[in-house]
Parts: sequence; C-alpha cells; structure tokens
Amino acid sequence: MAVDKWTLLGIPANVPTSQATAENYVLTGTSEFSHEMENELRESIKGNRKDWSGGVVEETISVTFPYDPTFTADRDFKEACKHGRQMRFWIIDNTLIGDGENAVHNSTFAYVIPESRSLSVDDEEDNIEVSLKVKLNSADGEEPKLPDEILDPSLAGQVAYETIGQETGNLETVESQNI
Repeated sequence: MAVDKWTLLGIPANVPTSQATAENYVLTGTSEFSHEMENELRESIKGNRKDWSGGVVEETISVTFPYDPTFTADRDFKEACKHGRQMRFWIIDNTLIGDGENAVHNSTFAYVIPESRSLSVDDEEDNIEVSLKVKLNSADGEEPKLPDEILDPSLAGQVAYETIGQETGNLETVESQNI
C-alpha cells in the first residue's frame, strides 16, 4: 500500500511541538491522503481567442483514517474545525535521502485550518475524513531521520521479555521496559 510510505503529522497550533508525542499526533492507519494545489486561472480574450494567466493558488490536504474515539488527533481536528483554529501539518516521505547521521526525509509543512471533518460508517469500517485548507502556501523542506517507532508504529508497543519476579510495578514505570 503506497500510503504506508508516508507519515502524516497534525498538531494544533497552540500545542508546543516539544509536547507533541507520536502516539497522539502521528496519523497511523491512514487509508488515503492527498495534497492538491489548484490555480484559479484568469481568462482574457485576445483576438477572438481565450488566453489564460495565473490567478489565485489554493491548496487542500485531505486525509482518511480509521475512527478511534481515544485518538487525540481526531479530537483536535474536530475542535479545530468547530472553532476555526489553526493546526501545523507535515507530510513526510518515509524514504531516506542520504546516509548515516546526515540522512533526511523530504517533507512538506503547512499551517492549515480544517474545512471539514466527517465520520463515515459502513458495514465494514468506520473512518474519519478530514479536509484541510492550507493558509497561504505549503513549504517543502527536510526532516531528520524519523524514529523507528514512527516509521513502524508496531514497534511503539513492543514489550521486552522479563523473567518472573524481575520487576515490580506497571509497564510504564519498570526500568527493564523503559530503556
């Protein structure tokens, strides 16, 4: 599935990036997304023929992902849409460019305002569809190598083996599970 080659990240503009965790803001399970740029051309007539020139450019990002009532990002999209709040949004190509410590991911960043958020339910699945309007323009750049937990979300929930009696406490607090 080609969508697995991309990482999407949406964070409300009022949340500091340093406080944004991957589990709360990376859109996992995305079934489809698009980034559309549209140039509203201007028409003029010259010598009984139509001529076109560039006009206003508009960008829209659309994302579809599975419904999960505990997923923070969906609640944020819903709130931002209801109240016209801005969000920061990244589209990151998971393919690494370069080698070693200098390896980077091509990325697109934009400030967005959700235009719509809809819950779509059928007999097989429940999905959220979000349409985001880009403020002014998106910008292309590079992100440093993403952590493996983001590139392969199944790794984020891995539990290491521990012997009987090795630890006392919860998964979140025991030393052997939080290395």
